[in-house]
Amino acid sequence: MKQLGEIIRATLKELGIEKPIQQYEALVVWPKVAGEKIAAVTEPRHIINGKLFIKVHNAAWRNELIFHRSELIRKMNQQIGRTVVREIILI
Repeated sequence: MKQLGEIIRATLKELGIEKPIQQYEALVVWPKVAGEKIAAVTEPRHIINGKLFIKVHNAAWRNELIFHRSELIRKMNQQIGRTVVREIILI
């Protein structure tokens, strides 16, 4: 007997909505992955072709986050359980 998770994943893939749901998940987990301080000054906007667009509310934080992008990408994909985010674009 298949586990419920396997059935759900297969159904999502069959319906062609697996990728959009994974992308939505990336937006939802951003505050948890980024942490309280970063989440307070950022807003995940959308994800297109593995590029996660994050609105940053001030230039100082934008400059700081440039140095943490690769770590945030790693944490995002680890939290989601698969590679969904390949790049973070700070806007």
